[in-house]
Amino acid sequence: MLLNRSKIASIGTIAFLIFLLIAPLAGGDPALEGTLKTGLSIATRDCKVEYGSIVCSEIPEEEDETPMFFESLLDMELSDIFGPGGDIRSISEIYHPYTPYSGLTFQALTSETLLGEIASMENQIVFSPNIILYTTPDKRTEWYGDTFENLAFRRYKSSLEFGLVGLTANTTLILDNWQDEPENQPDINTGLIIEISGETDEEILLEAEARIGAKEGVTCFGNCLGPLKLQEIAIQESIGFEEFLFSADNFSFCEVDLSLSGKFSSDNGFNGMTVRGTRTWDLNGSKVTLASSLSVTAVAFVPFGTSVTWSGDPFVISIFFDETYKLSNASKSLQFNPDLRDLEIDGLKFGGQALLDQQLNLNLTIPTDPVDFTAGLRFEHENKFYSLNSGILSAQLDQDSFGAKIILAFRENSKIIKIETELEF
Repeated sequence: MLLNRSKIASIGTIAFLIFLLIAPLAGGDPALEGTLKTGLSIATRDCKVEYGSIVCSEIPEEEDETPMFFESLLDMELSDIFGPGGDIRSISEIYHPYTPYSGLTFQALTSETLLGEIASMENQIVFSPNIILYTTPDKRTEWYGDTFENLAFRRYKSSLEFGLVGLTANTTLILDNWQDEPENQPDINTGLIIEISGETDEEILLEAEARIGAKEGVTCFGNCLGPLKLQEIAIQESIGFEEFLFSADNFSFCEVDLSLSGKFSSDNGFNGMTVRGTRTWDLNGSKVTLASSLSVTAVAFVPFGTSVTWSGDPFVISIFFDETYKLSNASKSLQFNPDLRDLEIDGLKFGGQALLDQQLNLNLTIPTDPVDFTAGLRFEHENKFYSLNSGILSAQLDQDSFGAKIILAFRENSKIIKIETELEF
């Protein structure tokens, strides 16, 4: 089986590369565009800013370190190279430091093309020094493949999608390489996913998905950050049946909006079915929404959670009850986003979100020409009071093809400076 899977992976990879080489011969008038993003962070401790959040590693306070993080993402797309609708995309990321590997941590090549008027094909090949798997329901993280000194082939994915008579079908083949050492033979594991979706005359959305050799989870590469690194499918060692999922959305009964989803799996058989319902009432310019979920298993009906939301400009108040329906066990949240249009300052925003008895977040954006200033503060609830826990202050410059941002952040005893740039071409 290993030899057969290795042959499949080799054939798939070679076919993909040949496809990239000969495709320009069939193209019309290709156009190249892309984005180059860079980020440089300096912190008093092992903390950094990722996607607007402060991420810290556990380092003893007595250790005096000034870590520096550098990351660069190059995203290029060559469109219409296979004719109309045929694109090639390349994503490369350099990250430093990455323990135990610094350098090019992720390289992906993706091709998309139309096959006639009703079908399309997408191919993707991923190279990375490692591959990490995370699966559910056991929520176990496994590290497959040692961290190589150089990039290695880690994933090949090919998807064929076509539409016919109101239905859309998608078949995806995934080949993952769990190779441990560079001198070893590729350790290829295979997954197959078949999806069918459609819409009834009553606009009810129906979906069904079968997973063979794959289950719910994620697979990531390199430092597990950035686009195309998190995949919502985790390939398994065996190639047998793993899961079957189905859902129905956008239907109603007695003014209640309903959705339904369920799953069968090789681990548990019928995992259960979840029914979600939402009803909204208009009350003198405000709205009250009641939402509830019910989980149906083979042996029981289990309430999954119920929420009540009141929204009246500028406040939104929500209370979420667990299966006990006790207010003492309920979580309460408050959002407020006042309308500042009367101030006639285009782009001015102020808002907040509070998870009562836990934390409070405040956000303010002040636009100027040509720089926008943003402040975000987080307060933690302790001893009946809210104390400042962390904050992010930024100044952002946006031009036609160039953007830059300077970020000052702090969290407890860590302070961070980050400079980001973005160049479009």
